[in-house]
Amino acid sequence: MSFDTVKTVAGALAAVLAVGTGALNLSDKIGVDLWSRPILEWAPEQFDVVGGPADEGFRVVAARKKLRDDCEVVGFTVEVRDSDFIVFPATPSAMKFSGAASDVVEKFGYYVFLHEMDVHKVRPGVATLLGQIKYQCPEGEKIVTYPSGLEFEILPAAPLS
Repeated sequence: MSFDTVKTVAGALAAVLAVGTGALNLSDKIGVDLWSRPILEWAPEQFDVVGGPADEGFRVVAARKKLRDDCEVVGFTVEVRDSDFIVFPATPSAMKFSGAASDVVEKFGYYVFLHEMDVHKVRPGVATLLGQIKYQCPEGEKIVTYPSGLEFEILPAAPLS
């Protein structure tokens, strides 16, 4: 291989690298993420959150299309925002949901329980369910939040005896 051929190949590789780096920098500046692929797509119209007394828990049916199989769930948290907009941590009855990627909406159910020390602090009335799922994907950690508008009714807890 001649020195001119080596220079040509090296120059071509440098040009490809420069164009790729420039495209990534430009995409960052204009807010387009070329590497982002959604993990799932929510079907909020098929969600169902059933309210009840604050000390008994709430039934949740979530609905989503799973778009990727290459991300692992590494965390799942739920919270309840009461009618005074105070956010309380809650515990789900299930921590992981499995299923293959598909173009079909899949539903899964679980219960959400307020922590015992909070059931008498929560304001009865319309509340909102908040949720976050943490994934570990090949491109790094991603957090997916529940869709907005997941409202339900919190009734007063039984009186302390």
